[in-house]
Amino acid sequence: MSLPSSQPVFNAPFRFFAQFVSIIFHPLFMGVWMMAYITYLHPTLFIAVSGQSRLLKFVTFLNNNLVFPLLVVFLLKGLGFSQSVLLRTQKERIVPYVASSIFFFWTWNVFNHQPDAPQVLRDMCQGIFFATSAALMLNSFFKISMHAIGMGGLVGLMLVIALSGQAYSPWPMAAGIFLAGLVSSARLMVSDHHPFDILSGLVLGFLAQLIAWYL
Repeated sequence: MSLPSSQPVFNAPFRFFAQFVSIIFHPLFMGVWMMAYITYLHPTLFIAVSGQSRLLKFVTFLNNNLVFPLLVVFLLKGLGFSQSVLLRTQKERIVPYVASSIFFFWTWNVFNHQPDAPQVLRDMCQGIFFATSAALMLNSFFKISMHAIGMGGLVGLMLVIALSGQAYSPWPMAAGIFLAGLVSSARLMVSDHHPFDILSGLVLGFLAQLIAWYL
């Protein structure tokens, strides 16, 4: 079931900007941005990890959470199982959700067996797996926003870092909240999502990170 959308009409510059934002903060890219933040931008989370091990972890995450899911999407498009790589319908999203859940679980499993992997990395990957698995089930009822799930996960990660006593500044949390609002607004401009699809995605991504951290 897909809820009806009463989407207002925006002029070309607004739509172009919204499309640009949607691409830069695509849900698959969001995981990479989150990984880049905890790996290279946060000053202490990976302080005990060598440069070579840090790079290897980043490449592992990049392959499993971006490259392999993208290959599945393009393969489905090439074989005619989906009309667009943008996965505009609920039916087109089923196989990518299943494949991504497998790849995301494998990422979490790999890092969970590496003694030098920081706990925040393990929790983040587990949260991404939780969110994707839940989105697969919810996709049967409505077209939950994948972009919003990613942005909710970003805000959840920032809160987890703060709750863990590892927040070095309030700016990352503020930036996460701002980006979540920006991307959510962009999706309402250029997609057929209903506001409920956006809100539920934000809540799902946010709670998945908190649950993974709590567990």
